[in-house]
Amino acid sequence: MRKKILVICGIMICTILVASGYYKNVNTMPVQLYFVDSSMQRLLPSDFTVKTDDTEKAAKAVIRGLIKGRDNNPKIMRLIPNIKNGLTVKVKDQTAYVNMTGVWVAAHSDLRQHETLTIYSIVNSLTSVKGIMNVKFTIDHKVQKDFKGFCDMRDTFIPDYYV
Repeated sequence: MRKKILVICGIMICTILVASGYYKNVNTMPVQLYFVDSSMQRLLPSDFTVKTDDTEKAAKAVIRGLIKGRDNNPKIMRLIPNIKNGLTVKVKDQTAYVNMTGVWVAAHSDLRQHETLTIYSIVNSLTSVKGIMNVKFTIDHKVQKDFKGFCDMRDTFIPDYYV
């Protein structure tokens, strides 16, 4: 009887410690999501934690985070259209390969500044993931000359924190 009580107490204590966050998940990765400021002029970093230490899974979580946005912060905006499967990402050899669907591209703003901010929102966010150094874009799985007429999408992008 005494052993049962000790085992039950031990289970309860472990449950309380896990629920309270005392034991944090060691499989997490801190990253930065870059959103556009409310005046649509520059990018602002926002702390974000992904619940994995796998680079490709973290990249997918970053894309989901950018699409979702930050509802609780009126100082930032989300330029990325919320189109199901509009953006997908794969990681290979420290490069994130982001595919945009034609539907997603069509739903995006045509303004030059919005195009640049969107590209670097994605690039800066993905390169904050451990193991990603640069980003390459395709549209409907094909390398295109441009996105909305301004950024050369044939390039491999590196972060630019002064956009």
